[in-house]
Amino acid sequence: MEKKFSTTTVKLPDKMYQDYKIMSIRSTMNFQDLVHRSMFLYLTDSNFRHKIHQTYTTHYTGSDMMNAITNHI
Repeated sequence: MEKKFSTTTVKLPDKMYQDYKIMSIRSTMNFQDLVHRSMFLYLTDSNFRHKIHQTYTTHYTGSDMMNAITNHI
């Protein structure tokens, strides 16, 4: 069976997207994979969904990004 996909556009803060691109080089996860997995978890995991709903801000500093990178190596 052929999978059907929807095309959408999202607006992202420039700095956040640039930081994502840097981090994704180490993990080789592309943006589409990230979205697919995030949506799957959002739909199937109530803890993940709760965490997303509790995250009120998506703005962070460069030091936050560096902490995230070093904590996940």
